[in-house]
Amino acid sequence: MAVIRVGIIGASPDKGWGSAVHVPAIAFLPDVALTAVCTTRMETARRSAEQFGEKLAFDDPAALVIHPQVGLFVVAVKAPDHYWLANMALEAARHVYCEWPLAVTVAQAEKMASLAAQQGVCAMLGLQARGSPLLRCLRDMIALGYVGRVVAVRMHCALPGGGARRSADGLYVVYKETGAGTLNIQGGHAIDALQFCVGPLGELSAVVVNSFPDVEVVEPARSWPGCFRPDLRLRPNRDRGGRIDCDSWRDRRRPRYFHGRVRDRGTLSVRGSRGQGFQMSELQLFGAQAPDTRLAELSVPDGYNTRIIPDGQTGRHPYPGVDCREQH
Repeated sequence: MAVIRVGIIGASPDKGWGSAVHVPAIAFLPDVALTAVCTTRMETARRSAEQFGEKLAFDDPAALVIHPQVGLFVVAVKAPDHYWLANMALEAARHVYCEWPLAVTVAQAEKMASLAAQQGVCAMLGLQARGSPLLRCLRDMIALGYVGRVVAVRMHCALPGGGARRSADGLYVVYKETGAGTLNIQGGHAIDALQFCVGPLGELSAVVVNSFPDVEVVEPARSWPGCFRPDLRLRPNRDRGGRIDCDSWRDRRRPRYFHGRVRDRGTLSVRGSRGQGFQMSELQLFGAQAPDTRLAELSVPDGYNTRIIPDGQTGRHPYPGVDCREQH
């Protein structure tokens, strides 16, 4: 297989999903090579290029998209910019990996999907939970009948880094038009993980509220009114094969377990202790089959673990400085 040469837009040397997550992963893939980085300023682009091993540096994404040495264009910037950057690459018939969410509106996402098909290029959306060995194992166990017929599913997520306190850097997420609120990003990742394991939702009803109409900006300290994005959803759902009782998530200060459970004649439960979402936490799988009711931790068979990054490898948080302190 030919080496896939990657160019990342959003590869800041100091923060962000591109440098904290994509760059280390690419380093461990034998058939993928980081070739170019792009940021909004040439100064930081050159610093990134030097930090990651003398790569090509760009401050103009249009120049990166057409560069002949780059085969895959990775969009790892803030959600409001995903559409025009990915669309630019697709119009140039370049392969694209775009972080979730794909776009701000459904119409934008549909246009991008249609354009990728017309251009005959590969286009992939970054919903990382699908790659989890544990969730892939869970999906197979459900399909093979461990729980019997799926009659009830419950999912709950409690996430740090939001609520009534926000960093100035992350303030853009409070406006609905950016497409970057809790429901759009963390909620989208969670719903995709749920559907990946148990199948698509059929009918849906929902209640959406905004628990924080005003937020405190951590630095500099001040009050910021007008937070229009919803941050809590209670979702009574009904699927084709049974009932999904509810799933909910709160953009809150106190990280807690997130929890998913499916049940009929057996029960499976997924838990994570870091409160970072399905795509960012270490997960544990628990199960029991009738007549037992006490859940026991289950191990994931070796065949599911395709990890290429050594266990001892450490990384950094993609967004340093995110305030995750508990509020009581």
